[in-house]
Amino acid sequence: MKNLEWLMQGDDVIVHLVKKYLLEENSVTNNTGYIEKYLDLFDAQTLTWGRGFYGPKWTSTHYTLMELKYMEIDPTTYIYQASLDNYVLHMWKKYQLDSQIERLDLCIIGMMLGLLAYAKTQNDKMNAMIDCILSTVMPDGGWNCRWNHSSKPRISSVHTTINILEGLGEYIDQGYPYRSEDVFNAMQKGIAALLERRLYQVKQKRIPIHPSMAEHHYPPRWKYDYLRVLEFLAKRDYPHCEEMNDALDLLVSKLIKGKLTRGSTISGLIHFPLETERFGRFNTLRAYIILKTYRDKIYKSCVDCEF
Repeated sequence: MKNLEWLMQGDDVIVHLVKKYLLEENSVTNNTGYIEKYLDLFDAQTLTWGRGFYGPKWTSTHYTLMELKYMEIDPTTYIYQASLDNYVLHMWKKYQLDSQIERLDLCIIGMMLGLLAYAKTQNDKMNAMIDCILSTVMPDGGWNCRWNHSSKPRISSVHTTINILEGLGEYIDQGYPYRSEDVFNAMQKGIAALLERRLYQVKQKRIPIHPSMAEHHYPPRWKYDYLRVLEFLAKRDYPHCEEMNDALDLLVSKLIKGKLTRGSTISGLIHFPLETERFGRFNTLRAYIILKTYRDKIYKSCVDCEF
């Protein structure tokens, strides 16, 4: 069996994403497979998952919506729309965000913006999120969730930066007009801040910022790793540059017969296990999206590899 065939034997979600990103077919999600399983766990009375909004991790409404977004649920689905509106309203009331949006963690703002943009919502709170993000850029062009802490950090956090970039990327993709030029420019500077670290390394030292950032995880939750940032760049068709090569080489080094493992899991509650085999279809698919963009010859050899 070839690796591409192995991927196509996976869940309906995987099949849809393979058709869309690898086979370049006009595939449309039908909310089956894993997506349907998540929808079945929705509490229609509270409009939540996991009996919570941001916690418990990872069964809460926030992180379930993040998984559904990655799996490309139909964004018009009532449960997605209703639970998201309810979640944002809760957070706005809890943190009094009309006047103090800065009280909310920047990572959450970035992820929330991405969820709203994916839903194609016209929620007027998105403008406040954009203003907050654009007003909290660090001197190096990225973001840091401790930007207003008494320690007054001067450099960005890769965790915060990728969460913000993914949110801004979705905002641009969906064509929102508010401060769109400012958003695009901020995205470029944020990407440059990550490239300055060669995507996962201590500046000018060529060693991982943290060992976990040189590993791959699915789902990544709020955390940063080399695969997450490479996938973000590949899906944006960001031009290849030399600063990417160490991360790309790292990815290639982790391939085993053309596939990636499931990787280590990030501890916490889950609704149900997504994968139980040694090799992970989600991570392998993500690797192929990256390689198809930046290392096409290796990509072609991987999908045709037999095991």
